[in-house]
Amino acid sequence: MKLARFFLVLLFAAGFAFAAEETEYEQASDFTLKDVKGASITLDSLLKVGPVYMECWDLPCVNCIAELDALMPVYDSLKERGLQIVALSVDKPSDEARVKAFVKSKKWPYIILLDAQNEVKKAYGIIIKPTAYLINMDGEIVYTHIGYKKGDEKKIADEFVKWLPEAPAAEEKSEE
Repeated sequence: MKLARFFLVLLFAAGFAFAAEETEYEQASDFTLKDVKGASITLDSLLKVGPVYMECWDLPCVNCIAELDALMPVYDSLKERGLQIVALSVDKPSDEARVKAFVKSKKWPYIILLDAQNEVKKAYGIIIKPTAYLINMDGEIVYTHIGYKKGDEKKIADEFVKWLPEAPAAEEKSEE
């Protein structure tokens, strides 16, 4: 009986050792897309500033818009620490003017990228909207959020905080 208990304790302790191992994350695919102002933006350049939360959305997706609206106060409170939110529009090229007008009316403070050819959507295997990925500064996908219901922004904010530096991004740069 003592031997069995010893092995159980040993297995339990080994389980903790395995759990303490570093998690391997999938590497995010780099991309280059135009934003709503016509500038070319790459994922790699964004990651130099801080983690990126990239949400795939389009005009007909009510839940996408609700999530992006709900994240505004979260973004406002964390942007100084380097958080960037990218709203990846997968609307058709013929809807580009409508997307630009809609985004302007919403006053979203996010980086709005146009993926009219669905290149990024396909590269990331996005099927359902909204689908969002939190990408750390090492380019690893550390969190995935699919769908949206009111209140999800709290869970998403908790994930943001795990991956943000403690000090504001501006302070870190000034110390160098």
